[in-house]
Amino acid sequence: MCLAQTPTVTLTGTVVDEKTGAPLPGANVYINNSSIGTTTNEKGAYTLPNLPIGNLEVVVSLLSYTSIKQTLRFEQPGRKTVQFKMKEGMQLEDVVIYSKGGKKRAQYLKIISRELLGTSKFSKLCSIRNPEVLRVSMQDDGHLTARSNSPLIIENRALGYVIHQDLYDFDFFEGKVYYGGNTRFELMKPENDEQAKLWRANQKAAYQGSLKQLLTSMVSDSLRENGFRVFQEIPESMRMFTSVRPINGQNPIRNHLHNRIEEVRGSQLVQPGELETERRVVSATILEVLDLNKRSRSPYTDMPYAYTRITMPQGYIVISPQGWVVMPMGFEIAGDLGSDRFANLLPSDWQRD
Repeated sequence: MCLAQTPTVTLTGTVVDEKTGAPLPGANVYINNSSIGTTTNEKGAYTLPNLPIGNLEVVVSLLSYTSIKQTLRFEQPGRKTVQFKMKEGMQLEDVVIYSKGGKKRAQYLKIISRELLGTSKFSKLCSIRNPEVLRVSMQDDGHLTARSNSPLIIENRALGYVIHQDLYDFDFFEGKVYYGGNTRFELMKPENDEQAKLWRANQKAAYQGSLKQLLTSMVSDSLRENGFRVFQEIPESMRMFTSVRPINGQNPIRNHLHNRIEEVRGSQLVQPGELETERRVVSATILEVLDLNKRSRSPYTDMPYAYTRITMPQGYIVISPQGWVVMPMGFEIAGDLGSDRFANLLPSDWQRD
């Protein structure tokens, strides 16, 4: 019996100095937010095999050079060759502490660590190995900002990953945090089979209730089976009722906003993409998500579950069937799913059994 093979791309090429054309050995070449990566050899050459066709955000980094982040789109399987030319960058200054004394810096680092790692049960097994690479500043307007002058190394001993984070921007103000940069996951080697099994079990626990599970549940039209209820905001011109209409015979959510939202299935949101490896999640209005497996506060008194709002400014995003966001299109997440931190974060290429 012949089994259909998923079409893949093998990405090869070289990394060279932009001015001299000299090969750059030891450069990191990886798919952003994933565990897929390699380093260039003595000739500056790299190979990334078995990549999915579609959009791939490739990052190239090397100490003392400006990192490259480039989105490549492959619509046909096979071998593709791309050369990256790196520009020698200005070395950032040594760590600068914009505070008086080490005590203030220690307090700021504690806040930064909490906001990056989170406060879940897994966060106790996570640590930042090299906080000395952080440039920390408390602004006059109360914003705590930071950036790294080399990759921040986060060790997650709960899930079995070392995370290399180029922290380009971190801003914490009035309980809200924003941070951005490139992320590379490196698999840790388990000490024994028991540790490997524990990591896998913890990864499965982190997957439950995650954005990745939500998106895969949309694709498989199994939102309710996985504990999600998703509601779509109804355009004001179409609001006609005083309670939210149910599906599958469920009780409606009482709502004083005159039927502002309506429950939808995954099949109503997901459309085929341009390629067989892509799906489009489409919604012209805000999506409200309730995770029935996690009790928490929500705007609805009769639905005390973890609550998330998803906004798609372009009206859609592009994902893989496995929940990998390949074209985010600027989508925004606020609430429970927007509070995930590195302690619970899985690489985009993580797969279920």
